[in-house]
Amino acid sequence: MAEKYLVRTEAERFIHNDLSNAAYFLHDLARDKERKNERDGIGLVTMAGLVFSAFSIEAKVNFVGWKVLKSGWPERAPIAEKIELLNHVLGASLTWGTEPLQTIRRLFRFRNMLAHGKPDIVKGHEEIVEVEPEVWDALKMQWEADVTTGFLAGCQHAEQELWRILLKKAEIAAHETLTTGGHTLSRLSE
Repeated sequence: MAEKYLVRTEAERFIHNDLSNAAYFLHDLARDKERKNERDGIGLVTMAGLVFSAFSIEAKVNFVGWKVLKSGWPERAPIAEKIELLNHVLGASLTWGTEPLQTIRRLFRFRNMLAHGKPDIVKGHEEIVEVEPEVWDALKMQWEADVTTGFLAGCQHAEQELWRILLKKAEIAAHETLTTGGHTLSRLSE
């Protein structure tokens, strides 16, 4: 007969840590490519960094909401509603016309354009210009203007600032935001 084991696991797993690490890694990779003037793939790395920044911000907002409102947290609500709810409950005085929310709003418009991708059809657009344009500019999508390492750095800063404000107002210590856990293993005797 096969041996049997009793495995007991206790953990608090917080996805915002992994998402934030991915965003920071991609940001550093894009910045390093830019510094070395390596253009190959920099737009894709930057785009991925922006998407992971949006994921990380929403996961952090969800974490604070879960800690503060428990089962009353509207996890499926749009990010703006979640931030407004936390702003009200915590008395955070965040406003959408100023940082960090101004950058976060722009980031989520970018994220939503990608997540809900739709064709962008331009028919018969003509203009007269004085300088020969880059031919590929005509093929750029609207969201591509945000795919810059500068915007990625701004998003990273906005994420850090929002996180700092929310944790302070919610009185959540940094160590409470970390994934923790462990397990024990006991062989059962026959």
